[in-house]
Amino acid sequence: MDIIAPLKWTCQGDVEVGESFRLSNGPNGQSEILFDYELAVGGMPVIETRSVTGGGPVEIDIIFSETYAGIQSETGDGPYFLFSNAMDTYRIHTQTFQPSETPTRVQLPFAQRSQRYQRVILKTQNSSLCVSSIGYRPIRAPNPTINSFSCSNKLLNKVWTDGVRSVDACTVEAGETAEAWEVTENGTRIIGQHWAPCRHGTRWGDVKVEFDVKIEKGGASWGVHMVANGLVFCLDFGKRSLAAFEGLSDTNGIFPTKRRGLWNIKSDISLDAWISVTTVATGTRVLVSLNGAETAFISGLDIHPILGGSQNNTGSVAFGGPQDYVSCYRNLRVTDQSGEILYRNDFLLASKDRTLADFAVGTNTLSCTIDGAKRDRALFGGDLFVMGRSICYSTANLDAILGSIKLLTSHQTADGYLGNLCPIQAPRHEESTEPPTYAFYSLSYALLLVVAVKDYWMHSGDDASVRSVWHRLEKLLSFVDRFADQRGLVVAPPPLSMDWFPMGGPILGASGKINIAYFDALTSMAKLSRVTASKSNFLSRADDLKQSIVKHLWNPTAGTMRMSDIASPTGICQDINAYAITMGLSPAHAAAETNLAAPRSNELPLAFQGLARWEDKKVVSPYASGFAVEALFERGHGFSAIELIERVWGVMADETNVNYSGGHWEAMKPDGSPSTDDTSLMHGWSTWPVYLLPRYLAGLSPLEPGWTRWKVQPVLAGLETVDVSLSTPAGRIEVSLEMQESLGLGSIVLKVPQGSVAEVFVPQGWKFKSSENGSQLSSGALILPGQESKITIAIKNSGEKLSQTVAKSEKVGTASTRAGAVAPGKAPASRWWYGWFRQFSIMRLLLKWFG
Repeated sequence: MDIIAPLKWTCQGDVEVGESFRLSNGPNGQSEILFDYELAVGGMPVIETRSVTGGGPVEIDIIFSETYAGIQSETGDGPYFLFSNAMDTYRIHTQTFQPSETPTRVQLPFAQRSQRYQRVILKTQNSSLCVSSIGYRPIRAPNPTINSFSCSNKLLNKVWTDGVRSVDACTVEAGETAEAWEVTENGTRIIGQHWAPCRHGTRWGDVKVEFDVKIEKGGASWGVHMVANGLVFCLDFGKRSLAAFEGLSDTNGIFPTKRRGLWNIKSDISLDAWISVTTVATGTRVLVSLNGAETAFISGLDIHPILGGSQNNTGSVAFGGPQDYVSCYRNLRVTDQSGEILYRNDFLLASKDRTLADFAVGTNTLSCTIDGAKRDRALFGGDLFVMGRSICYSTANLDAILGSIKLLTSHQTADGYLGNLCPIQAPRHEESTEPPTYAFYSLSYALLLVVAVKDYWMHSGDDASVRSVWHRLEKLLSFVDRFADQRGLVVAPPPLSMDWFPMGGPILGASGKINIAYFDALTSMAKLSRVTASKSNFLSRADDLKQSIVKHLWNPTAGTMRMSDIASPTGICQDINAYAITMGLSPAHAAAETNLAAPRSNELPLAFQGLARWEDKKVVSPYASGFAVEALFERGHGFSAIELIERVWGVMADETNVNYSGGHWEAMKPDGSPSTDDTSLMHGWSTWPVYLLPRYLAGLSPLEPGWTRWKVQPVLAGLETVDVSLSTPAGRIEVSLEMQESLGLGSIVLKVPQGSVAEVFVPQGWKFKSSENGSQLSSGALILPGQESKITIAIKNSGEKLSQTVAKSEKVGTASTRAGAVAPGKAPASRWWYGWFRQFSIMRLLLKWFG
């Protein structure tokens, strides 16, 4: 595949631009070029030089960032230390060239998976560098967009297309990820990256860790008590020092790092050959010895794992390091206080497969989904809840959904807690021992995984995969039941009560999110139980839970569902309040649409309002807003749903924005800018519109697994046309709407593949005028069996809500395609009379009368 090249650039210092880019430095100052690809791209970074001049080695820094603010930083929009080695941890790479007139091509060692900006800085004085080519070598071709959506609203089409691009960027094919460690006959060479923990030791407490290391460049680094965070040691070759840090790494990042000590290395300890390292962790103390000599001692440790809920001062051994470190490791041995071996690995070539799997640093063996194209690149159950449906309505890569389900459900504790977070390079957990603690982030995410399994089954018809995980899903629900109190609400302990916004901490008390997700999981299990032909009481349990939720979490005065039973009764958590409406838990209320819809101000909707500690963050979340859009659609508020999409996702779709990525963003500020400099601008959990637009504007959803029976029930939003085409196991399905809402007329054209049956419902306030080859049920649905030709159904307004619909259409302006159309959500004041006049014109009355 061709190299992805930048589209424009800006220069600073002495830079000549012609057929190549020549950067030159004198005795003072540095020259640099800022490359702009105009949208987020990724791959293996490549740079080709035509010539290099200087009195010795010439150094450049190459910096990467998705956000415009991040590219101004000397470290780009990184580093990333949380979960995985699935891309370069660091967003700056220092490359050295020797003076030469011979063209040289360099490919950086690790992938940079998503960035719009790239900055090249010539650092060496009295030197020059002529760059003939720069860019990224794609790692794979994009997934084809099997399914399609379009409508008469160009902005919605743009939002959907960018969302599909995000879906593809957050999908990983099996074997796509490169190995992060190099296992050789002499040992395992580790270039400084994310500290990768051994998955077998995430529950270790007091241990003795022994290994040999040979420093090749910079230094060597390891950690104990590690899952994500822990105690990190950095042995620096040049400084002859050993430093200790408590945190994710040796530097500050999303969480602060605390320095725990610095020790000079004794002169009689050689750092040039293999070094024997022993680290003994006992209680709150850690002792490090090099070549048998005590070198460092730390006391008073109280390290709280940020993942998994294990006890303090527990965790695994990990290896990684600052980016300028390269070392070779061998003969790892971990024992407990009694001397019993907990883990042993020689780190030699014969143990390569085990080494890469045990530390989750090899390739990904399963196709799967990830949270974002950059940074964590990890698999989450809560993200799959959105991404799975988005895939079904776009790329149709069902293998990625199934692979995600297999990987997460393979991680389950003995008492039933189901895995909901996993590095994609980790293997399926098939041992009889307890799975690593890093797989357990959030009980609500585990429950959303159950819903994702149901959604996968409905779209695929894959009974066999459901049977293979059924017992695990049942076990999870039994696990959740143990936290039910006398009111019938689930009150989970804090380590299980995290949700999508980790900076807010756990939702204490009876979490609205956990209880609603539990209700969703119970109703999903009721559907899935058909596969196993098991007699279940899932629906009765769901009904009991519904009554408890409404009784104890519903605020009938404000018309909102509370964040928890101990949170402010008037506070609004956007996703919880909306999720309850979508699930049919919240009673009808006059304030519901106002609470869900976009604010009347110019600012975007906050995810948290009136909730201490949460509201202070002022976060705008496309993830939470997606729940609100779906709830608006479910209540039939199509115009408000579209306006909310245009307001939140319209900012991301603006190609003139310096942060435009061609994808959907993780989080924003109220003014529409990225939440932080390192915010993911290509994020899977934000792709709600990819699913919601065809699902509700065309009204297209499966009624039976594998689309053998499906439904069309459009929600009108002032659009003149909507066209959707889906590839399903039952065949290709097509739905086209042509609407003249002001005239009260419309048509639905369907392609119903043979072997499937469509149930067609008219939009709210409309009725069938005529149809072909169909029979009508008492429910009001028109039943259409599969056939070769397309079917046209004429519909007309029943007269009940026409004037309201037309007036709202004119006010919101969402369907406008005329020249000079105003911004989303705005109505031209000078033309307010147009919709009013059209409603009451003689022609309008005649048409209604003859109709």
